[in-house]
Amino acid sequence: MGLEQHIQRIEEKLFLLLKKLQQEQADNALLKEQLQLQQQETSRQQQTIAMLEEKLHLAKIAGVAGGKPATPEEDEEFKKEMRNRINDYIREIDRCIALLNG
Repeated sequence: MGLEQHIQRIEEKLFLLLKKLQQEQADNALLKEQLQLQQQETSRQQQTIAMLEEKLHLAKIAGVAGGKPATPEEDEEFKKEMRNRINDYIREIDRCIALLNG
């Protein structure tokens, strides 16, 4: 095998490798785009879940507060939730007063 033939084989292999690299880069770009779309969809779904969980939580509280018959566990949970919310409000009011005084 002559030197020219050897160089030609190397050039052909190099050309094939470059062609394969370009294809892999195109595939990689496509996969990155798909990943970004999936991440956006996941984020939207997480926001929807959080919103629905909050609505469910508020509906449970409203049901207990509205006089619906509650189990002792639900009644205790309602009381605990209300205490926590009131404490949060008091802390927020205290922070506001401190800012006004400071």
